[in-house]
Amino acid sequence: MKNIFLIIVFIFGISFSSCSQNKFKSKPLSGYKISGDIKGLQDTSVILAYYFGGKQFAADTAKVVDGRFTFEGKKELSGGMYLVVLSNQRYFDIIISEQHFSFSTDVNNLVESMEFKNSKENPPFYQYLSFIGKMNSQVTPIRQKMETVNKNEKITLQKQIDDINNQVIKYRDNFIKKNSNIFFTNIVKATIETEIPESPMDSTGKPDQTFPYRYYKKHFWDNINFSDARMLRTPIFFNKMEQFLDKLTAKHPDSIIVSADKLVELSRANDEIFQYVVSHITSTYERSKIMGMDAVFVHMVETYYVTNQCNWVDSTQLAKISDRAQKIAPNLLGRKASEFLDFYGRPFMKDTLGKLHTIQEINAEYTVLIFYGPTCGHCKKEVPKVKNVLDSLINLGSSIKTLAVATEFDKKEWKKFIRNQKTGDWINVADINHDDEGNPVASSDWRDKYDIYSTPVIYLLDKDKKIIAKRITHNQIADIIDRRKL
Repeated sequence: MKNIFLIIVFIFGISFSSCSQNKFKSKPLSGYKISGDIKGLQDTSVILAYYFGGKQFAADTAKVVDGRFTFEGKKELSGGMYLVVLSNQRYFDIIISEQHFSFSTDVNNLVESMEFKNSKENPPFYQYLSFIGKMNSQVTPIRQKMETVNKNEKITLQKQIDDINNQVIKYRDNFIKKNSNIFFTNIVKATIETEIPESPMDSTGKPDQTFPYRYYKKHFWDNINFSDARMLRTPIFFNKMEQFLDKLTAKHPDSIIVSADKLVELSRANDEIFQYVVSHITSTYERSKIMGMDAVFVHMVETYYVTNQCNWVDSTQLAKISDRAQKIAPNLLGRKASEFLDFYGRPFMKDTLGKLHTIQEINAEYTVLIFYGPTCGHCKKEVPKVKNVLDSLINLGSSIKTLAVATEFDKKEWKKFIRNQKTGDWINVADINHDDEGNPVASSDWRDKYDIYSTPVIYLLDKDKKIIAKRITHNQIADIIDRRKL
């Protein structure tokens, strides 16, 4: 049986304390005012923080005088689960739905001594925590004992643990029925793991080995209330989103795109959750260090931003995001490398003798496309390493040719680089042009198409000139080619 305690204790990280209440005035209330009284708490300061995006952020601070403190502000707090952080690194959670309430407790017994006034949300929350704490105190010594006993005794002890777990599940289910109108019930529901039924038989008459995974992933979000934006400010939503995308989805852009779209559709139940999900996925995969994941970023921009579904983004931001996706799109993995053609469709990359070259004319199993600056210090260190790797692969029988593109405009420096780096056996080309006033002029937007904002940049193409790797180092070239031979 799954251990219900691990789920509860992980989510609610119990290390609690509390407060006393102030009397609320009868006049109409605005903003927020949360008063606390913690017996035994030293005079210092406390922090009111909230969960969001896998982190905690401070919302307010207050000074403690004789154990009493008040968080107060003119603007209402966004609902969710908050933390009251004490000076000794201890903290306890409270639910913010009401904006004016008070609490009291003892610093030495934060959960059991906790009392609230003017709050419907928090008393059931602490009743739940108190019960879980008691059950956990019963099950912990049993688990510890299991580590030192024989097999038969373990069976007996496991039955005791199962009995306690059943009590917790029964209490949880009754709690949900009796408290269906409070936000904390949504949190409790979110901790319920999907129960996987018995696997059906596959075509060979054996249990379908993939069924548990497929069923679990399909029903992963069943217990999350996407219509309540307060779920964003709990430790649950972000963790489940990370698990869904990172653990339950294959690390391939096509698979992640499918999962991302499913999550986005579910999030449409609430505008704030929709905004968070779309923004988080987009920024995550724009910054991903995993090669090829920028395809997810491009998909998100093309599907949700360019189609005017992201009304929280102003026109300036939208232009920047769209421009970034437009630059990345031509060089996504699996796409054919963009040919070097000018605005009239004519090739323009020339070698040191003025001969034109194109990508498509290269006849090899693999083409290494490397962009470098002849005066770039990092390029002078990396190019020799690339040369050594490629020479070694060629000597071992690999069919590889290199198209080396100089990104600067000084022909003398370019020729000097080729001589010093001994890359004369590469196809060395450059786009070196100047206007009448001597200013550098590019023949096309090839720098944008290959996303060249620094050098060196290395692409690896297959025999059909499709991109199979990009922005790689010399260390990765041989590994990628070797893996493709398997």
